[in-house]
Amino acid sequence: MNIAVVYQSRGGLTKKVADAIASGLHTAAWSVEEVKDLECDLLFLGGGVYPTGLDKKLKKFLKTLEPRSAKKVVLFGTSAGGRKPFGMMKALLERKCVFVDNTFFYAPGQFLFLNKGRPNADDLTKAEEWAKAFITR
Repeated sequence: MNIAVVYQSRGGLTKKVADAIASGLHTAAWSVEEVKDLECDLLFLGGGVYPTGLDKKLKKFLKTLEPRSAKKVVLFGTSAGGRKPFGMMKALLERKCVFVDNTFFYAPGQFLFLNKGRPNADDLTKAEEWAKAFITR
């Protein structure tokens, strides 16, 4: 199975989670800006949510992703505001007929004084274990 891990991160929090997932899957994590001509069986796709919503670079990537690019997409992300990014990302992808699994991984993200120190080592271990369990189910 050809697996890719792609993320968008402004402050590095979602990158930490992407790197943990990639480590557990023995692959590399790539930012949305680095990806060209993506074709994979399974795409772990992550991003954060900000006061203005999804990052414009992530939105651009989501809008250009085609069903042939990834047979299945699994979402992950960080946010101080909860699990909002998953619904936004899933809606954009499903409008393009990209299959998005209902499973996702969420790690609290630090913003100002909220969730200080998150994602932490425990969050990253959980992300790695979640990804491993997902591909073996």
